[in-house]
Amino acid sequence: MQILKVENLYKSFDGADDVVTGVSFKINTGEVIAVIGPSGSGKSTLLRCLTLLEKIDHGTIIVAGETMVTTLPNGQVSYTPEEKLRKIRLRLGMVFQNFNLFPHFSVVQNITEAPIRVGGLSPAKAKDIAFELLSKIGLSDKADAYPYQLSGGQAQRVAIARALAMKPDILFFDEPTSALDPELTGEVLKVIRTLAAEHMTMMVVTHEMSFARDVADRVIFMDKGEIIEEGTPDKIFGNPTNKRTKLFLGNLNLNSGF
Repeated sequence: MQILKVENLYKSFDGADDVVTGVSFKINTGEVIAVIGPSGSGKSTLLRCLTLLEKIDHGTIIVAGETMVTTLPNGQVSYTPEEKLRKIRLRLGMVFQNFNLFPHFSVVQNITEAPIRVGGLSPAKAKDIAFELLSKIGLSDKADAYPYQLSGGQAQRVAIARALAMKPDILFFDEPTSALDPELTGEVLKVIRTLAAEHMTMMVVTHEMSFARDVADRVIFMDKGEIIEEGTPDKIFGNPTNKRTKLFLGNLNLNSGF
């Protein structure tokens, strides 16, 4: 089943050149999509457009059959009404580079805040879900800790749990290990691997090429705001057809895995 469809998406800032240029792709339920490419290629901006953190300049985004935004024949971008948009937004989870945890909330409060205030769950039910997720990510002993008491890897795992607590249909990751020391990267990627094995639908912007190669069902390579090439990991890493893809991958060491 198709869960996300993106057609001819454009995004620029302050009249500058397009950061995202004519991007189109689809994601099926249960797929893991890795988005790779050089810094500044539009990967993070694409995620921000898909999760309503940025407004697009042109294109269409459809989530689970519901049109989130489209472009009218006169060129005007039209988002669906706010009430419907709010429901679509609840289908989308986002994990940021820098965790974005509330510093004045404990770990369990960080996880339960949105399910209670946005999802309408009772505090007791939200706490039950939080503790289940903390067990899943190996942090049951950190429920009452505050973000400043966590390592970067622990904070990012809590951020993943917070996103999962809202039970999204798609979970987006914006370079989830880029702010971490190399020794902490593995514990975060392990959690994402577990989610992939459970068929969680995910789109992961990442510089971890070995992770993209081993875990993704499909890999998208972006450069200068465009999708240059996409395909299975075997195709992209083993037999890329585009010269730019070959050049990018040729400069990387793909033998270091997690």
